[in-house]
Amino acid sequence: MTTPTRRIARFALLLATTCWLGGAALAQDRTVEDSYSPTYKTCMDAAGGVTLAMRECGNAEYGRLDAELNEAYRKASEALDPEQRKLLRDTQRAWLAYRDSTCSFMSRLGDRGTMAALTDMSCLMSVTAERTQWLRDLGPI
Repeated sequence: MTTPTRRIARFALLLATTCWLGGAALAQDRTVEDSYSPTYKTCMDAAGGVTLAMRECGNAEYGRLDAELNEAYRKASEALDPEQRKLLRDTQRAWLAYRDSTCSFMSRLGDRGTMAALTDMSCLMSVTAERTQWLRDLGPI
């Protein structure tokens, strides 16, 4: 194998492992929606199906979820030795690439018009909540 091919193969394996492990959080009794705040649920109810209002609700909730993700990553990273911390960092970077490319792809399927933004927001929120729980579930390693 050439070096670039080897790097791609390692990245693909790392990405596949990350996706597989990330799904483990959902296999338990909780759902992704359980991670959403009551404020978000109230905001969406008040939005009345208006796309712009729903996007504002989603953007605020995504900001909250992203902050939780960063905190969970920080705590998980602190508990690791330097080599494990590097592995977690590499895994997190692969996951971020997966998240961004997957959510971007999902929002561009077909002619979705204003639904594309809502699809993208929903994807970002759900995978971020899932990954946050995965990081929290790492516990002491």
